[in-house]
Amino acid sequence: MRERLLHGGAFWAWRVGAALAQRLPPWISYPAAVAGGEIAYVLWIRRRRIAKANFSVVLDRPTHDREVARVARRSFRNFAKYVVEIMRFPRLELEDLQRIVTVDPRSLAHVRAAREHGRGLIFVSMHFGNFEIGGARIADEMPLNVIGDELENQRLMDLLVSNRAHKNVKLVPPEGAIRQVLRALRRNEMVGLMMDLGPRAHELDNVEATFFGERTKFPTIAANLARVSGAPIVVAAVMRKRDNTFRGVALAPIFVERTKQTAHDIERTTQTIVHGLEQLVRGDPDQWYIFRPMWSRPEGARS
Repeated sequence: MRERLLHGGAFWAWRVGAALAQRLPPWISYPAAVAGGEIAYVLWIRRRRIAKANFSVVLDRPTHDREVARVARRSFRNFAKYVVEIMRFPRLELEDLQRIVTVDPRSLAHVRAAREHGRGLIFVSMHFGNFEIGGARIADEMPLNVIGDELENQRLMDLLVSNRAHKNVKLVPPEGAIRQVLRALRRNEMVGLMMDLGPRAHELDNVEATFFGERTKFPTIAANLARVSGAPIVVAAVMRKRDNTFRGVALAPIFVERTKQTAHDIERTTQTIVHGLEQLVRGDPDQWYIFRPMWSRPEGARS
């Protein structure tokens, strides 16, 4: 009964928040989001400590360093902006997406070169910038299938799935996901995967890779899918600009060199992906929403 009440409360809180976000002008909603991020940074003590431990590795500075605290604080602010934007998501039309998300010509060339192979396309990214808006922007040209966790709150999950479906984005639950996404790749569609799972990567097939100089585990699903299907992998992100519009960035396609040493192929490809993700995060670390331990010993980060 208690869980049912909590889920119902969360559902209606989201509906009310979304109604406000969709009606308030940006000059009100964004400052309100920043204030909310500040409050979360102060009150959400455990997550703040985890974020600072993660960013200490990214920045190669002690956890008590002022720059680490500054980046962690800005990450909370940016995450709050992201939540407001997701609440607005159902009201966005294609023209809105094209206006607020620009893709530089070089990145666009990388995506088109990957698509020309006709084997589908595997996008890999992180909880960074606004991956939802970026996915909807690119899905206008090619359907996007995203493997994502299902929320325990089924009503809220159904609402969020419906919001994405209207933007040509299909959320694929983990159960039976591999068969579904392989079929999508054969239809020359896109598959989207998040790589920054932290400890949750232990629950999946994974390998260790070097990320900002530290070894940690990453899921191997992207490399495995590419090896089986022949689809290229594109490391991509959608970065927030100062005016709260976005710039889509896609790196050169990665192709799995298939040899008789499967484990070696997977490990090498995953490390290549991780190098690309590191490149994207390094330029704008405060756009990474990493509130769970990314490395196996966050308390062992620079102190």
